[in-house]
Amino acid sequence: MAYIVKAVTAYPEHIVAQSQAKEHLTKMWPHKKNSIDQFIDSTTVKKRHLCLPLNYYGDLNDMGKRNVIWKAEACRLQKENIQKLLDETEINISDIGLIASATTTGLAVPSLEALMMNQFPFAPDTKRLPLFGMGCLAGVAGINRVNDYLVGHPEKAALLLVTELCSLTFQLEDESIANLIGTTLFGDGSGAVLLVGDKHRLAQAAPFEIVTTESVFYPDTERLMGWDMIESGFKLVLSNDIPMLVKTQVGKNIEQFLNKNKISKEDIGYYIAHPGGPKVLQTLAETLEIHKEKFTLSWESLAQYGNTSSASVINVLEKSIAMPDIVPQQLGLMMAMGPAFSLELSLVKKC
Repeated sequence: MAYIVKAVTAYPEHIVAQSQAKEHLTKMWPHKKNSIDQFIDSTTVKKRHLCLPLNYYGDLNDMGKRNVIWKAEACRLQKENIQKLLDETEINISDIGLIASATTTGLAVPSLEALMMNQFPFAPDTKRLPLFGMGCLAGVAGINRVNDYLVGHPEKAALLLVTELCSLTFQLEDESIANLIGTTLFGDGSGAVLLVGDKHRLAQAAPFEIVTTESVFYPDTERLMGWDMIESGFKLVLSNDIPMLVKTQVGKNIEQFLNKNKISKEDIGYYIAHPGGPKVLQTLAETLEIHKEKFTLSWESLAQYGNTSSASVINVLEKSIAMPDIVPQQLGLMMAMGPAFSLELSLVKKC
């Protein structure tokens, strides 16, 4: 299986406290003040990074304008991430055999990994894997798909680039509960992960090994989460049934995954979980019958950055790599959920 060498993140420059967001949203939608107060206060988010100053979001009236901004900011953030990986690891860029890029908040053709190949001296035979439409799932799903490649190419390295600029999907005319929740919960961010195969020279010094992975698809749940494509851009679809699905299905699927690998919850020392929101994290802890503190890094990420969709779990992974109290050989569970509705799992081991 593959080894995780390093995870890095980068965020837009505009930092907005939740108190500022509350004030701005109340000015735009004064008749929604009670709902705005309720959702802002319940998110546990303290601040978020956004692509644009708050007063610019009222002018995002068409898909083209949004996407020009998305492409420019996505390229800037991923150039920063890739340079950081090159500076902070001993990777030889010619060793990278695959670049995967994931997003659900903007479009680029050629896709983002191709644009990055024009910014750095990657080998011309580097394989590309653009991933679109997985939403919050894509952080773990992307790592797992890169792992699949490295199992077949154990001497190679690979990059996963994750870019989610959720604020660019804001819809001024949409006063639905889903848009209110999204506007108070989601932030902008990006991440990149360097992985290597088990025959690569950096494998021996990597902090985590991927032991095994699992994908779970829940039929007929496509309206739980996603986007409707409308004239002005992406319109959020978000159901309040997600915690119930976590309670009735996800916990059971995680237990089945652990049983299949002949381990139990007691063998899991840490969780690298996508921080979808307070209700999801609380329900996960209750369903798995584990203490809320097991998700401390996820709660911290949510408070510092909001839900940055698939980039959130990369931040939690970055924090986990830096944790001194995760001991060698200790098992951990990386997980995310997202549109379809689907669950992605990865059993990892501290090296």
